[in-house]
Amino acid sequence: MAYAPDKDAEFFSAITEVFEKYPDTAQRYALANLDLEHQHGIDFAEKYAVRRFEGNRVVTEFHDRRTDPPVVRARLCDLWEKRGDQLVCVSWHEAKV
Repeated sequence: MAYAPDKDAEFFSAITEVFEKYPDTAQRYALANLDLEHQHGIDFAEKYAVRRFEGNRVVTEFHDRRTDPPVVRARLCDLWEKRGDQLVCVSWHEAKV
């Protein structure tokens, strides 16, 4: 089931207010729908995603947090998820260095 502004009107109204309050900053962000990840059983508490660019494609790979800890290089967060009181980066791509 996809989530949309008409289904979650109050949430989208609040997000819209934030985007309008910070128009310059808002240009660097987009709201992501995690429906595809949920349909495929991706649990970001157990997995993390790494994206890479191949020509005009974006390839996302999911790794197990317990058995495949991330190698920390220079990375840029692509997707944040709210967990409890914190925003946690759940998907990133390596920065070109």
